[in-house]
Amino acid sequence: MAFTSVEEYNEEKYRHKFKLDDDGESADVIFLYRSKRDMLRADVHYLISDTYTGYVHCLGVGCPVCARKKADGSMLIRKQNKFFIPVYNIYKDGGVIEFWERYYNKGFELQFDKEVFNISPNPSECVFKITRKGGFNDQNTRYSFVAVGRNTIATYDQILAKFNAKMPDYYENVVKAFSASELTDMMQSSSAPSSVSSMPEYIPMPRAGYQSSIPDTFVSAADAVGAADITDTSDDAILSEFDNNDGDSGDLPNIDAPF
Repeated sequence: MAFTSVEEYNEEKYRHKFKLDDDGESADVIFLYRSKRDMLRADVHYLISDTYTGYVHCLGVGCPVCARKKADGSMLIRKQNKFFIPVYNIYKDGGVIEFWERYYNKGFELQFDKEVFNISPNPSECVFKITRKGGFNDQNTRYSFVAVGRNTIATYDQILAKFNAKMPDYYENVVKAFSASELTDMMQSSSAPSSVSSMPEYIPMPRAGYQSSIPDTFVSAADAVGAADITDTSDDAILSEFDNNDGDSGDLPNIDAPF
């Protein structure tokens, strides 16, 4: 097995995927939606096998991935309900199409309606700035969407033509479709991330010939040197909330950038 750099590994793993890692990080994008009807979600599994690692479409009734169970009867590889939002990331590598992976929930959908579709029923006609509000791995992370200008960079059709892309076929770059028989074959060599709850308890065993140096008779440190006051302190968790941004696309400036 040959070594690869961490940079090369991450580049391959996150190819075609839009991500903001740090608090306050932002990107100017064109959402590749022409109406709310273009917004798609999917039931998916994340599969790790010898031949493919990544998201696959759940087949619903009779899905062989769903059929794999833990001892308690729950799914070994869980089913996830997700958005994969296509964006044209304007300033990354001269402009690339990426997919923003988000869990489907009503709160996110309502926010997207308010901050994107209510500003422009055809979001591809505007440039939006997405800003992350929350540090890396922060479970309370939120995102804001602000329309910053009319799209004068390239139309929806021009962007797709640039990459010889067709929607929704281009979603195959992040979620692949396989038949039941193909998934069954892949499952023979698949694995799922282990969880702490599924691990056996660790029972310490003394090494052969080991003898503890701790005396059998316990002497309290307070009795030996006098009792001391100990005060417990803890930090309060600080939670931040995102600000909703309202606007009117009619008042937006033009945004120019190399296509």
